[in-house]
Amino acid sequence: MKNLFKTRLMAFMKAIRIVVTMLLFLTVTSINAQKEQKKETATYYTTNIETIDGITVPYGITVYEARKSKIKFAQEDKEKTDKTRVQTPLYVTKLIYVDKYADGEYDSYFVLRYLKDPSDSFEFKPTKRGFTVEVDKKYVEYIFDEGVYFVNNKDADWFFVEEFDVI
Repeated sequence: MKNLFKTRLMAFMKAIRIVVTMLLFLTVTSINAQKEQKKETATYYTTNIETIDGITVPYGITVYEARKSKIKFAQEDKEKTDKTRVQTPLYVTKLIYVDKYADGEYDSYFVLRYLKDPSDSFEFKPTKRGFTVEVDKKYVEYIFDEGVYFVNNKDADWFFVEEFDVI
């Protein structure tokens, strides 16, 4: 009888230890999750470009955007339950896929990174030779069949083209 009680007590203590460990894990995970905010979106564009030969070629462009920012609160609200959030820099990464002939297979891609201001606006504009990606009056132009280049040298320090590849 004594062994049965001891065995049940040991099983009960083990169950309590597992429950406490899981609660501690979930608490730490939820605290860490509140330190960063992320947002991901996908946008699709289609455009037609007329070549030198007069042939119209359809292009599909897919823009995947990921935004990440730290969550910070006002120092004077440190002990309060309802805290005032402080504006922090927003880091934006855009993965841009280009699909010539809109056949479902991507022909090239590039990755843009930049630090976003709250007033920035992202615009995708087709041109005669390709398209431009314009953010806050700074832009990168992609020329179909040639690649990426910066129109204005001062914009080259603002955008970071991390990767460019022709697939």
